[in-house]
Amino acid sequence: MLDKFKNLTPPARAAVIIAVMGAVLSVYNIFVPIYLDEAYYWVWSLTPEWSYYDHPGMTAWIMRPFSLLGTNTFLVRLPTVICMSAAIYYLFRLTYLVAGERPAWTVLVIFSVIPATQMGYVFMTPDSPLIAFWAAAMYYTWLAVDTGRTRYFIIAGLLTGCAMLSKYAGVLFPAGVFIFILIRRRDLFKNPRLWLAALTAALCVLPIFYWNYRHEWISIAFQYGHGTSSGFTFAGWDFVLFVLGSLLIPTPILAWILIKYLFDKKLWFRDDSRLYLVVLTLFPMFFFFYKGFFKKMELNWIIPAFLAGAVLIGIGAAELKMKKTLKYGCIFAVVLSVLLRLAPVLPFPPRLNIADRLLGYDEVCRYVADNVGDNDAVFSDHLTTASMLRFYIKDHRRVYIPVVSRFSQYTLWDNEPGVNMLEKDGLYVGKRDAGQELEKLFSRVEPLGVFESRPGNATPKIFYIYRCYGRKG
Repeated sequence: MLDKFKNLTPPARAAVIIAVMGAVLSVYNIFVPIYLDEAYYWVWSLTPEWSYYDHPGMTAWIMRPFSLLGTNTFLVRLPTVICMSAAIYYLFRLTYLVAGERPAWTVLVIFSVIPATQMGYVFMTPDSPLIAFWAAAMYYTWLAVDTGRTRYFIIAGLLTGCAMLSKYAGVLFPAGVFIFILIRRRDLFKNPRLWLAALTAALCVLPIFYWNYRHEWISIAFQYGHGTSSGFTFAGWDFVLFVLGSLLIPTPILAWILIKYLFDKKLWFRDDSRLYLVVLTLFPMFFFFYKGFFKKMELNWIIPAFLAGAVLIGIGAAELKMKKTLKYGCIFAVVLSVLLRLAPVLPFPPRLNIADRLLGYDEVCRYVADNVGDNDAVFSDHLTTASMLRFYIKDHRRVYIPVVSRFSQYTLWDNEPGVNMLEKDGLYVGKRDAGQELEKLFSRVEPLGVFESRPGNATPKIFYIYRCYGRKG
């Protein structure tokens, strides 16, 4: 068996190692409660659509086959295990292609151990397919640019389209490629294969535009407003913390290798492949730094910049002879990743526990699942609570949000023609005491009490429970 493994090509050996690692890490997912946002995306997978209010449809589409097999955290998270494994594999292939075998193995180790990847192996979010398709698109786009072969252009276009179908930020990938071509390979603008790739990508994203056309462009407008400030006021500490926090994605030690490499222009400017990687690192990075200068950004938004960045760290560690820095950076990344994975059981102060949003919600959901009647409707006050309830209630019945709440996919579902969310008696479960609102909707509202879960190393979670009878009017 070992001899057969040794006889495999380096990419094949990498694929085996990554597959084994993914299988081992997926076992951990069984024991971690479902994350609030994960439950929301899981609900999407029960109702496949062309797109959704919050994001494009790829997350729901790739979760759909697994949701048909059953409902548990292992199956919910299996798609993200596959996505992260695919990302590592294509980063290996890209590095192997442009820098050789040794840097490729370095990149495999780097991207496997950093906290962002380890958390990506746990939580299924739109970032998972975005990372996978971005990494694969980087590989095939470079193959297309380097070889000029038609099939690589088509594959690159398809993968680019899939990245944009995963998350709106996926558009930054083709924008980065355009900048690289503008700087170094303007001859490609005369190549019909490039426009064939662009057409392929454009056709892929038609579901987004079709859904938005039918819904008055609300998703595109929401995402634009979500990531863009209304003015040009400096975001202050939010910006400083975002920049500093971005260093935690590869860890500060490994980020130092990347910074040193980027500042040594002679190492990469005259080499097409290195310049390609630098552009795909700096363009999305500075895009979000610019946005963050005026409005608070989320750290996960900038992760795609560190896909090409991880390749540059592997190459830079070799070319700058920073072997010790690489070693200590990987050790630090492993320690940090282990701490993050053990956060649900480590005695962190509750309000400082990064796993706080994981803990305590399953208790109330299980309580409701055990006490809800067969004919009861279920109501809640927020998209994540509603999704958690649907996940844990045994028949996974539909949950409605009849009270004031932030606009979400539930708003669209609950207002579909023919949907009458108040036609049955039921239970209201929410983090907000919506008793007065419920009294305007139902003939009788009976408070059943306040449910409080107190997970040992997380903040208490308080839920208000009401039984609602008879729709008014």
